[in-house]
Amino acid sequence: MPRQVFITIVTLVGLLLASIVATVTYLSVEERLNDDVENDVYQLQEKLTAELARYSEIPVVLSADPRLKRLLRVPNSHRLLKNTHQLLSDWNTRLNSDVIYLMDRNGLTLSSSNHQEEASFVGHNYNYRPYFQQAMEGNKGRYYALGVVSDKRGYYFSYPVWDEGAITGVLTLKVDLSIIERIWDQQKFDYLIADPLGVVFYSSRDEWLYQSLAKLTENQKHAIRASRRYGNSSLSSLTHYADLASLKPLSTLSLGIQAQDRSRVLLSSTDLGSAGWRIYGFIPTTHIWPVVIQAMLLFATFYVLLVLVITAWIQTLKTQRKLAKLNDGLEQTVADRTASLEETNSALRQSIQQYEETQQALRQTESELIQAAKLAMLGEMSASINHEINQPLAAMRTYTENSIKLMQRERYDAVNRNLSTMNELIGLVADIVARFKIFARKQNSDSKSRAAIEDVVNASIKLSEASFNKIGIHIDCQIPEQGLIVNADTVQLEQVILNLLSNASQAVANQPSAQIGMTIETHLDRVSIHVWDNGPGMDNSTKKHIFSPFYTTKKEGLGLGLTICRRIIEGFGGSLQVRDHTSGGAEFIVNLQRLYDGDTPA
Repeated sequence: MPRQVFITIVTLVGLLLASIVATVTYLSVEERLNDDVENDVYQLQEKLTAELARYSEIPVVLSADPRLKRLLRVPNSHRLLKNTHQLLSDWNTRLNSDVIYLMDRNGLTLSSSNHQEEASFVGHNYNYRPYFQQAMEGNKGRYYALGVVSDKRGYYFSYPVWDEGAITGVLTLKVDLSIIERIWDQQKFDYLIADPLGVVFYSSRDEWLYQSLAKLTENQKHAIRASRRYGNSSLSSLTHYADLASLKPLSTLSLGIQAQDRSRVLLSSTDLGSAGWRIYGFIPTTHIWPVVIQAMLLFATFYVLLVLVITAWIQTLKTQRKLAKLNDGLEQTVADRTASLEETNSALRQSIQQYEETQQALRQTESELIQAAKLAMLGEMSASINHEINQPLAAMRTYTENSIKLMQRERYDAVNRNLSTMNELIGLVADIVARFKIFARKQNSDSKSRAAIEDVVNASIKLSEASFNKIGIHIDCQIPEQGLIVNADTVQLEQVILNLLSNASQAVANQPSAQIGMTIETHLDRVSIHVWDNGPGMDNSTKKHIFSPFYTTKKEGLGLGLTICRRIIEGFGGSLQVRDHTSGGAEFIVNLQRLYDGDTPA
């Protein structure tokens, strides 16, 4: 086959395979991004629904307060008006709402929590607002709008004030929708919330506010402006669609105010509550192309290497065939035979050298890929090194401070014990560092471990004893059986127990009667270590995410401690779980495989 034809075929095949790789990668990344945005939109919907539900029943409860009824009976009383102003202000502060205000049955605002502000609602009539009309019909009122006086976006909850079977006024609570910014702390995408007509009233991008997702008719625009719900917005369309039904879930569309500036995005949406609201999440498709380009570069690299290997193999075959032909003509003149043989041997050596160089390049590439993967893993684990070492260092500092005080009291025996313990802690830090050094050098998948429960528990209690004594806590763990052995590394298991004890001590730091306990339960094939406290405990959301990397409920900390603990325990075939304890706090349970004499760790 001519060389030019061969190069053409190889190039066409490479382009075809590259296009297939690019297409598959694009679809795969698009599916993953769709899953991400769909999941994030669902989480935002759950959080916002829960936040609004928290406020929905407040006006129902507060409207029954007799102090409101007295003002509605005598609206001109300066004393009642002053007391009601203060009452609404106190409620608004405790509830962290935007404004709470009381209207008479005609819609005139008599009292408001913002009565002292320039944008006070007192004296304004809101009988045209749907939430007032709903309340005057005896129902709960709900409504979203742009404030006429404050010019601030808000959600309004209202309820009638009943007095002897008649509605004498309406109590309204306004919630600033900036609560979305407080509850959405994991934003990975652009999002917006739209009303049933598709008008955007909340968005991560200000330029989308009070625009529509689909084209509105002039009658619709006129009705919206007449309601003063969104001020004097232009109500421009962010897409080219004529109606909202055209916006399909998990699809792509062009989004933006100006047609020439619209960007291609992936879309996900879900309903929000019963008011017809809908949450939309968007991820630009430009996020896909870097991954596609990276995949194509990797494919091109391997494809070129494969072509080189095949070319070398073909060249070797050609050389061998040429050598065979030369051997058939050996009976010709000695000079011709010698010259042909030398020429053939020279070509063969070049082919072999080229083949060996190609093989060397392949091995070098493989070695670099392995090293890059190992360095990436070390980079991921680097944050945990600091976290694991900090606990022994903190214990060493505590023992050092204690030793200084003991030295002043000339209690040298106690100082000697503290120094011995500090020496053990130094050994522990050395063990921790050594483990990461071993990982960086070589991973030994055949290592087996046996840990004695009694030694681990006693060492853990001893290491944490000094810090617990400061807060008046004594831990006494009774081991039901002697000689309990589990499938675990002693140092790593001690580190897990110390981490759980440290978390428990922080949980009970503000408890008047702090308690921390540790119990051991034995079973036929496993051993369970329970560490509990009587702290404030955890809600369901915290328990769900407590083992996630970088998730923490503390003001300080990386949120890696429990993640590392679970990985350590699962590395030995065990499990780490959390549940509510009968004392009201949290209880962590470490389950490990029980070993007997002669057993080999799994």
